[in-house]
Amino acid sequence: MTAIQIIPQLTAEQKIRHLASQYGIVHHYSLLDEWCDKVSELSDDKVELDEIQLLLVELDRAGILTGKDNTILHGQYLQERINYVSSFTTSNQHR
Repeated sequence: MTAIQIIPQLTAEQKIRHLASQYGIVHHYSLLDEWCDKVSELSDDKVELDEIQLLLVELDRAGILTGKDNTILHGQYLQERINYVSSFTTSNQHR
């Protein structure tokens, strides 16, 4: 059983926060992060990860999540963000 299967009733953000807390994971800006930022800058591409996405990076680096679980959680998290923004936009259009 994977780490994300044991807490199915939570949102992706809650799962990520729970796992990070459970394993004492916090994001530390590394030389690899610095390199990635520089590559993005040089390619005229702006990539900014939010707090939750940075925790996913750290969970992956620590070997807590498999690549597959990381991809699933990240996809769920992004879908939840899209749904939240869509619901907020839709509710404001009806005012």
